[in-house]
Amino acid sequence: MKKTLFLLLLAVCSLSVFGQLKVDHSVSPPSITFPGDIDVIGDESTHGEMDITGGTAYTINTTNVWHAYTGFSSGHLSTKITFAAGKTASDITVMATYDAGVTTKITATAAHGLTAGQVITITGTTNYNNIYEVLESVDANNFTIDKAWDTNNDATGTYALGSHFIIGTDAAGEYLVQWTAGGSAIAADTYEFGMYHEKTLDHKTPRKFPNNDVGAWAGCGIITVSDTDVIWFAVINTTGTNNIDIDEIQFVIHKL
Repeated sequence: MKKTLFLLLLAVCSLSVFGQLKVDHSVSPPSITFPGDIDVIGDESTHGEMDITGGTAYTINTTNVWHAYTGFSSGHLSTKITFAAGKTASDITVMATYDAGVTTKITATAAHGLTAGQVITITGTTNYNNIYEVLESVDANNFTIDKAWDTNNDATGTYALGSHFIIGTDAAGEYLVQWTAGGSAIAADTYEFGMYHEKTLDHKTPRKFPNNDVGAWAGCGIITVSDTDVIWFAVINTTGTNNIDIDEIQFVIHKL
């Protein structure tokens, strides 16, 4: 917005200084060309928005473990920000050694659709509840994670790939991240809602819900990202395993 106002002011002032100017509206953002070969090019705001409207209960199957949040839809996006819906929690049947024990192979009950470099959460297990990077898609139902094999085959659990933003080429820098939400819980548990940058928790907001209370919460912060980085949203129940129902949420990033 500031750059747009600046361009308009510059255009008006130039009429008295340079005379006739040319504005090319066939491109976005518009290009303003001044006599004397002076060329000013606008730059769109780099931003992304995803939201949930009329959400349903989100399954929490493990106490005090972050769960990647899915179910978002794409909102306003600039050309340098991509939105991906993610993958809802899916069942795991086997954990096994892979690559001579350097990594752990996960076998899912259905095709996982994951690719190397994606960040997932694993919950509902004894030894694998955490956040991991996918190292390799072995085949349709198997993938590896960045955890050395520790001889434990829990043979259960779920994995999820949260809805996320992908920072595009030449869009690295500092971003303001904000979220506002409203929802409820069926029990008096304490939840935290967090913004993750890759595998790092950057900012979080706690909220305790009395039984069946409907309330609102929000959070914000500034992060520094690189091209191709991902930003995603997660929730943790620090006191129990009762589900959370986020009815409405807007999750926004804006380059500073």
